[in-house]
Amino acid sequence: MAVLTKKAVKIGIIAEEVNDVDVLYELTCKIIKENQFSFAKFVGHGCGKLRRKCAAWARNLLARGCSHVVVIHDLDNRDEQQLRKILETEIDGVNFNCTIILIPIQEIESWLLLDSRALKTVFNMRKLPQIPKSPEKLANPKEFLGKLVKATSRAQYLNTIHNRRIAREISISKLRHCTSFSDYPRFLVDVFPRASTWVS
Repeated sequence: MAVLTKKAVKIGIIAEEVNDVDVLYELTCKIIKENQFSFAKFVGHGCGKLRRKCAAWARNLLARGCSHVVVIHDLDNRDEQQLRKILETEIDGVNFNCTIILIPIQEIESWLLLDSRALKTVFNMRKLPQIPKSPEKLANPKEFLGKLVKATSRAQYLNTIHNRRIAREISISKLRHCTSFSDYPRFLVDVFPRASTWVS
């Protein structure tokens, strides 16, 4: 764990599961130095509770010293614009410096399917696995990832264990053109101007 600087930014995270927060942390570390930020979180352990508690959790995170907030919610075949509006309404009026809604399509595992080398490393595969050109078009990225690992590795895929490991290994450049992730580095540039080289 990095020793935080005195000017480290505290970012509030509202997510469905702990491993979603872990994935976002690992990806953030690829853009921002680890000692420049910290996360405080609320986890819904499901999408329903996240939506019900989102406003209250956002206010709590603000009270705990978070100056920015990220809400991350899988699309799961919902209407993206409608879901985004619901979540934006929940945090509207809470006085954060910056806010962002991230909606992985259909699941956060679509992000993790963008780098075959990361998968090969994490699951000790003999060769690079064949991954889809557009993981965001998969109906069930988590299921696809599980089947891919089963077919190409002796490991058993567990999202609660392996998602963070994949995120740690993934090349951040692979996420440049990922629609549901691409707004996040721009959000970080607003918070940390020195991060601008990532999106140049």
